[in-house]
Amino acid sequence: MSFNVLYIDPPYAYNNKNTGGNMRSGAASKYQTYSIDLLKNINISNVCDKNSVLFLWATVPLILYAFELMKCWEFKYKTMLTWRKIPSLGMGYWFRGQTEHLLVGINGNINAFRCQKCNFIQSKVSKHSEKPEEFRELIELSTNKIENRQMLELFATKKVENWTSIGRDIDGTDVFEFCNNYK
Repeated sequence: MSFNVLYIDPPYAYNNKNTGGNMRSGAASKYQTYSIDLLKNINISNVCDKNSVLFLWATVPLILYAFELMKCWEFKYKTMLTWRKIPSLGMGYWFRGQTEHLLVGINGNINAFRCQKCNFIQSKVSKHSEKPEEFRELIELSTNKIENRQMLELFATKKVENWTSIGRDIDGTDVFEFCNNYK
């Protein structure tokens, strides 16, 4: 079985000297992060169908990395969804970032969703890096016409019905090992 709907929230490594009040703040203090070069080594082609859609999270400062990943994994960018975090003061060096983006890309033959839902969602922030369920619901709604839909979430933090959820926080499974050894 291969997957034709992929949902990925990569644990991007920020290379700045200080991510907040001290060197132990930010993502790296909460979970293992990876450089863009390491993330490119995830063997996505080993787990995805020749016709598949990718939903890839990107923070504003690292959005170019997300586009690099999408290209490296051989997906063609199509559109994006935006999450405005409420209430959120935001963090950042240039401006206070209050948004994250969910890039959508395809490989092979995937028809346009023709979904009439808005690409902008305002939703409350919960624990660090946790994404609102509204996005998963939108993914499920917009991909419900994909034949033999098989959904995979990488770097998952919880099991979700009808999804294959892979992540260290669930059962210790390493995403790299899963993807490289799949089939």
